[in-house]
Amino acid sequence: MPETSAARRLPATPIILLTGSFFLLAALYLVGMRLSLADTTPLWLDETWSGMIATRPDWSSFWREAWLDCNPPLYYLLLTCWVTLFGDSNLMLRLPSILFVLAAALLPLLWRPRTLGRTGAWTWAALLFLWPPNLGIMVDARGYGLMMMLSTASCLTVAHLLERLRLRWAMLWVGLGTLMFLTHYYAAVLILGQILVLLYRHRLNLARMWPAMIVATPGLGWFAYHLPRLADYARDDVAWYDPTSLSRAMLNLAFVLGAQNIVALFAVIALVIVATIHMRRQQSDILSSGSDPLPLTALTAVIGFAIAILVSLFQPSLTDRYLVPLVPSAMLGLTLLIQRTPRPDHAALGMAFAFMAPVLNPALMRTELGDRTIYGYEQGSDFIRAERPDRVLFLWDSPSAKIMDRASLAAIGGYFLARAGMDVPVEPLVVDRRDDPNAILRAHAIGGRPALIWLYNAHYRSAAKDHPPTLQDDPSWHCNRGTRTDIVGSIACVKRPEQ
Repeated sequence: MPETSAARRLPATPIILLTGSFFLLAALYLVGMRLSLADTTPLWLDETWSGMIATRPDWSSFWREAWLDCNPPLYYLLLTCWVTLFGDSNLMLRLPSILFVLAAALLPLLWRPRTLGRTGAWTWAALLFLWPPNLGIMVDARGYGLMMMLSTASCLTVAHLLERLRLRWAMLWVGLGTLMFLTHYYAAVLILGQILVLLYRHRLNLARMWPAMIVATPGLGWFAYHLPRLADYARDDVAWYDPTSLSRAMLNLAFVLGAQNIVALFAVIALVIVATIHMRRQQSDILSSGSDPLPLTALTAVIGFAIAILVSLFQPSLTDRYLVPLVPSAMLGLTLLIQRTPRPDHAALGMAFAFMAPVLNPALMRTELGDRTIYGYEQGSDFIRAERPDRVLFLWDSPSAKIMDRASLAAIGGYFLARAGMDVPVEPLVVDRRDDPNAILRAHAIGGRPALIWLYNAHYRSAAKDHPPTLQDDPSWHCNRGTRTDIVGSIACVKRPEQ
């Protein structure tokens, strides 16, 4: 009998080895491709802002810029320490995000929940690593990679708390929640979802964990200090967010589930259908095991998503990447659905292939990142640097510019020039959406050999919507348009010497 069993296992061994080797090579390729793209892809505006804040000359100016920004300071603080050691090249600015996402994918393997088998842990880890929007998260000098790691750790901690209420786990959970909140304020929707499921499981016993709330003091203190500045960003004439609609909410949901491309979308839909049919036949549901904390842990993503949509209905403030805190719980939910299909191994492989297939295409990856970097001016700054002007006019054509500190705008406009060692004065300009920036820029470009950078996005009430750039058609200017569209882009110009 043992020989028969061994004989039955032998034919599967080459398939397992081949599949494992393929995924290992694919993972190495994906990491290598992301490192290459991180090094060669120009920064977009938000990344440039990260680099500017992280390279302030002293801590006083760092904390001032951190307060002036609309995001909490934790990521900027870590990035400042990082660039102090490794510099602020494009690769070095983005490398922490890559490392954070890799750490998030490793956490389910290093700290596997008791009720999740080894296969389930590998499935969850693979889904976290292969989640299609990860390309934009990893190759991005922003705090979303850090958020992915912290929210994965928080997800695992909640699973332990749901199983057994202990003060040390509560303190760890509150600590991770505080770190998440100090990385991005929208992490609060996940924290609220976690509180609700913990109340459902432990009822009033949860109140016995009140000493853990002391750990939240730094996060609450910073939020109170930062609140007056956040009120500026919430003004109707400043906010740049689209109103939430049903179609927008569905796109947000697709982002969280990784169903942003047609292959992944059909894979997620098929998984839900197959798992639902199988559970109905087995007369069970995903929450049927009362002793298993993982279904409730996954439910935090559903609750958090509902809260985020409700908040955005009353105050437009949501874009899809703000929902990254929900992704680890959502991927755990997909893992649990996979385990409830008739053939979990086949379902796991199918979902992994569906997530992986689009991001194995390097041209597709470059196009996706290229679409984002259109809203940037690194190439324009390189063009200006080669022309050696005596000053630079910087125009960020956005409704938010009116509340920005002029010194901050000057620093962000001259970031790439300063990084290259060029000491040139930068004069920031702020225009009303009804003004013609072409005329205003010309009026300020009097005397000497000035240069200009004009960054615009006509989707969000910019002056370029009614007055698009025309300086490139003026023979007195030498201009570089770079990669742009009629709606979003930048223009960099240098005044030609007068004949």
